[in-house]
Amino acid sequence: MDDFELTDEMRDEQRAAWHRYVDRVAAFRPLLYGYCHKLTRNLWDAEDLAQETLLRGFHHLSYHHDPIKSARAYLLRIATHAWIDTLRRRETESNALAAQEGEPATAAPEPGLARDAGRMLLQRLAPREQAAVILKDLFDMSLEESAVVLETTVGAVKAALHRGRERLRESDAGPAARRPQPSPELLDRFVALYNAEDRAGLIDLVLDNATISNIGVGTQYGEESLSGEHSWIEGALGGHPDWPAAFRYEAMRASIAEVEGEPVVLVFRTRGGSEALELVLRLAEEDGRVSRILCYGFTPETVRAVGEALDLPVRTGLYRYPTREPGVSW
Repeated sequence: MDDFELTDEMRDEQRAAWHRYVDRVAAFRPLLYGYCHKLTRNLWDAEDLAQETLLRGFHHLSYHHDPIKSARAYLLRIATHAWIDTLRRRETESNALAAQEGEPATAAPEPGLARDAGRMLLQRLAPREQAAVILKDLFDMSLEESAVVLETTVGAVKAALHRGRERLRESDAGPAARRPQPSPELLDRFVALYNAEDRAGLIDLVLDNATISNIGVGTQYGEESLSGEHSWIEGALGGHPDWPAAFRYEAMRASIAEVEGEPVVLVFRTRGGSEALELVLRLAEEDGRVSRILCYGFTPETVRAVGEALDLPVRTGLYRYPTREPGVSW
């Protein structure tokens, strides 16, 4: 079979379209994140769901023939379906694992890292009941608006609300799930190398096939993420000299903190003599080295949530790279 090519021109066209889309929905992002956080009850899962919603919304635009009368309902509906898909996938994975181990199948595992009884109770609702309760009771949407988001009737929304509220009154909280966490030794080593701006040391600490993602704006793999002027490490340590002066910083430092039961790396930068939290990094470990870096620098709601949880000053606001125009780098 003949090979095919995905050209740089195609990539650049897609990037420009994505930037225009991100700019267009920016005003809606706080509400979207808030809805996703109410569904997932965990700030990391909330950002994942928000990003999945944006990607699906961008993709669906290409074959959505009817006018989109309400952009808010359009994206909230996508978020709801994405969350239902996530819960179904988790249940399938849980049951498959139980079958391999010879154990009885169970219901879907509790999503996220729930921290209190109220969060756990909400997660015990069926997905549509959960969405109905959140839309009506927490976001004060009318029954008619909720019906549009859930693609159902007003009567069905009323029924889901009734069932959901009844279950909330009857349920008891259960244990929270835990994610695999990087070792304290790896985190300490990463932060020490970062603060020393030791590029060679960081490159050695990160696996050659590691994935490094700037959430919402780009992903790099392997050598491209480790070395060269456009690598993530170079940008994280030296900044971006091609960006306007307003985006350059005077100093930076990294430290370790715990957020919702998970250790993370906080990156503070000083601009105009004022230091503030700008980046949050989550690391994955494999064989004593970093196998994945998730960088939250263009996710204002998540960075602000971390800052509020730790009572730290935050500086953020951008949802994408500050290019001259959509898709055109400096």
